Amino acid sequence: MCFSATASFGAGAILGVVGIIAVAKAKTKPQRVFATIPLIFAVQQLTEGILWLSLKNAELLSWQPLLTYIYLVFAMAVWPLWVPLTIRLLEKDKKRKRIMNALVAIGAAVSIIVTLVLSIYPVEVMTPLCLTCPVSPTPGIRNHLHYEFTFPAAAKSLIGMFTVLYIMATIVTPFISGIKKMKWLGVVFLVSYLFAVIFYNNFVVSVWCFFAALLSFVVLWIILELRKTA
Repeated sequence: MCFSATASFGAGAILGVVGIIAVAKAKTKPQRVFATIPLIFAVQQLTEGILWLSLKNAELLSWQPLLTYIYLVFAMAVWPLWVPLTIRLLEKDKKRKRIMNALVAIGAAVSIIVTLVLSIYPVEVMTPLCLTCPVSPTPGIRNHLHYEFTFPAAAKSLIGMFTVLYIMATIVTPFISGIKKMKWLGVVFLVSYLFAVIFYNNFVVSVWCFFAALLSFVVLWIILELRKTA
């Protein structure tokens, strides 16, 4: 996440515990696949924690490019496919499944395109001084992790479309699910995204994923509910 290495490592540890509990409580294979969401978030947060350290530790500087791409693949390529796919595996209603199949296909397309783009165009991670960020120890200044993409102008014009497709796959799918509590997954995703856009507009990739990690607790909640109704 964008706040500090300590916060990233702390979040990663908590999410790892939540993920282990969720997988242990799952009773079916689809449930176990769905329950891996917190574990993936844990790896993602731990990766950004090490990335933070690479910005301050010369011994880790050589690892910075690899860590940057690992984090971005998780944040931008894994979730648009993994979220709709795991929810689709839990679904029993045939009509809902057909709609979800389309969303899984959209998510897969987004994942492939993002992976290709990241492999072609370099990305630089930095901690710029932000004069418009929320309260910080030094008034008016705060350090955040910012991912600087070097896309050409033609590619930048497609970012809006990419965002819409990403949202369709990750946020819309939970609302289609026949599992009642699954809708809260979509609510957390949506609120996290809006919060990041409104208050951390220049750091959405990093901040949104941190707040969206809160959905890991929703995943555990859903698993426990499915366990009761199984």
